[in-house]
Amino acid sequence: MKPIDIQTNANELYLDCNATTPVLPEIIQAVSHTMETVFGNPSSSHITGLKARYILDTTRQLARKIVGSQSGRLIFTSGATEGIQTAVVSAIHSAMQVAPDKRKKYLLYGATEHKAVPQALAHWNQLLGLKAELVAIPVDKQGLLDNQFIAEHVKDAAMICTMAVNNETGVIQNLRQLEETIRQHNPDVPWMVDCVQVLGKKALNLDETTIDYAPFSGHKLYGPKGIGFMAVRDSAPYTPLIIGGGQESGLRSGTENLPGIAALNALFELMLDNNNRRFHSETKLQDYRSQLVEALRSAFPSIVFNHDFERSVPTTLNFSVEGVASRDIMDVFDACQIRVSSGSACSSKVTKSFVLDAMGLEEWRSGSAIRLSFGPATRQEEITEACVRIKQAADALRNSCLIVADTNNDNDAQLDGVVQLKYDDHCCYLVIDKQAKEIAVIDPHPALAGRIENIVSCQNYQVKAVVSTSADSITSQSIELLLPILMPEQSIDEYDVFGWPQSAADSCDAVPVECEGSVIGCVSIGERRLFRIGSRNPVYVLSESTKLKSRVASDFLFTGSEAASSAYECFIGESTLICPGRDSEHHIVYTPCELNGDCRVDDGVNIPVGDTDEFWHRDDLLIVDVRERQEHVLSDIPCNAEVVNVPLTEVIQFIHSNSHLRERDIICLCRSGNRSQVVANVLKRHGFNSRHLLGGLALLSSPAA
Repeated sequence: MKPIDIQTNANELYLDCNATTPVLPEIIQAVSHTMETVFGNPSSSHITGLKARYILDTTRQLARKIVGSQSGRLIFTSGATEGIQTAVVSAIHSAMQVAPDKRKKYLLYGATEHKAVPQALAHWNQLLGLKAELVAIPVDKQGLLDNQFIAEHVKDAAMICTMAVNNETGVIQNLRQLEETIRQHNPDVPWMVDCVQVLGKKALNLDETTIDYAPFSGHKLYGPKGIGFMAVRDSAPYTPLIIGGGQESGLRSGTENLPGIAALNALFELMLDNNNRRFHSETKLQDYRSQLVEALRSAFPSIVFNHDFERSVPTTLNFSVEGVASRDIMDVFDACQIRVSSGSACSSKVTKSFVLDAMGLEEWRSGSAIRLSFGPATRQEEITEACVRIKQAADALRNSCLIVADTNNDNDAQLDGVVQLKYDDHCCYLVIDKQAKEIAVIDPHPALAGRIENIVSCQNYQVKAVVSTSADSITSQSIELLLPILMPEQSIDEYDVFGWPQSAADSCDAVPVECEGSVIGCVSIGERRLFRIGSRNPVYVLSESTKLKSRVASDFLFTGSEAASSAYECFIGESTLICPGRDSEHHIVYTPCELNGDCRVDDGVNIPVGDTDEFWHRDDLLIVDVRERQEHVLSDIPCNAEVVNVPLTEVIQFIHSNSHLRERDIICLCRSGNRSQVVANVLKRHGFNSRHLLGGLALLSSPAA
């Protein structure tokens, strides 16, 4: 697939503008025209070069007007990250010019800064040998920097870094108050302010401040990626980060990105034009926010917003829904064609928000945080449609028991058998008998407690046991948390430290056929039996249906993360599936041969993105949609093949129940290709003929499209 083959979804609602923005038509036109017509090198002295130089010079003049910086240096960069690096190198190099015993000992930065800042400070501090201590300035619950802390530390600082507007919460720092504190205690300390998220949202007049470095990025305000600029105060120390060629008056070498600079030119013209209808007033943006807030509160009654609207730009909303992980919300929004993010897009693999952690908010808010952000050019029809789709997304979550309501369509009523829930690499298992309306929980985690409670409440299950394979603090906390909620009629004294009920019979009406010894009672879940093996670091065996049998096969073995294999190996039959307590490498479930290293599996499961003809026309394929059920019900997969929905949580039971599908040609599919690759590899290891589609639905377009 070529880049020009990738298309935007026609009905996409893009509400992740703090990550990046679409490029406006006027800016695209300026870029295209410059690339086609004004292609000269601005350093060339001939007429073609002079035309290019004109774009460079006029854009610099416009930039000065936009940020209120008529004095000092204004330098074009590749973006804010380069500007941050340049500021840090300049400040640290300057600090190195004094005797070692007189050097300042701190590098200060806000605890909620973009990660580019502390990582740049750490990198250049080590590389240049300043050996200063990196110190994070605390923030309060509103995300505002601690001025008293600054006052106590800035006098010993070689540099201080703050930001104008936070990229996750939209919180606005009081730059005037910060300036008073900083300059009162250290008039000469180099001060950098990350201005990326303030451009186009709040007025700036840098000449009225003593900010030394102010980096900006074009792609955060409808420009292309790879272009930015930074303002540098005349008196600020400056060391070029890139040298060789003398461009930008020797301040930043390398042939200028003229198409990108032309894009900034078009952007600045729009910003300075009082009659332009592209960018809305702050009042209009606040109205947009109010509409979205009303829709979100209606859709999610338990929603909590993680910032004070009075102290935030109106274009950013950061919220959490208790009991629902940010990934679940983000996935279902994506299925509704709403693009949002969980925290910062630059840290999308992180399960929690370090910004909300720094603000001292509850852990569940950090783990459930969603950032919804729009821009000054967002249209009313986009906001209106977003409000409609927010309700659709909430309905899908509610119907999947991720949100409990008075009525449910019970998409999760299909759950039956073994369900795997994960938090980081911790594995929790639900053993569900749909017909009997019974459930057992193995190795819960506090972060999953809300999800488990929702499933039990939504389906009105009778909880037969909440047990663990370890007595560590996390598991003990989970047992103590869940037992009173899920089994309120029982006393905590009726269970041991692992949650195993004292009433579980020492002898059961059935025993595992593989190994009869060492069974310490059993709990019935429908027609199955959950056997406990061992008194210390116990493991659990889930049998096949008893159906009047006295000897039953072991279908599943829950090993935990601490028990030695010798404690349970005799319970492993040929078809037993081994469910681990930890799973950092996404194996999901093991076969007996994997434990002794006898398996040989071909791991070639990738289907190139452009090689999809068979996907559309073959009706003998089995398409395994591994998205969560709430995503699956919101968007169809247009193909001739049979499609089944098997979320990651249900893969173990699918493997156990569908050995007859091992001869079918299976293609796994998800939103991005990440989950489908995991499932395709798991199925392949368990004998299925499975592949997956690289790039997933995000890159898949039908022939008709």
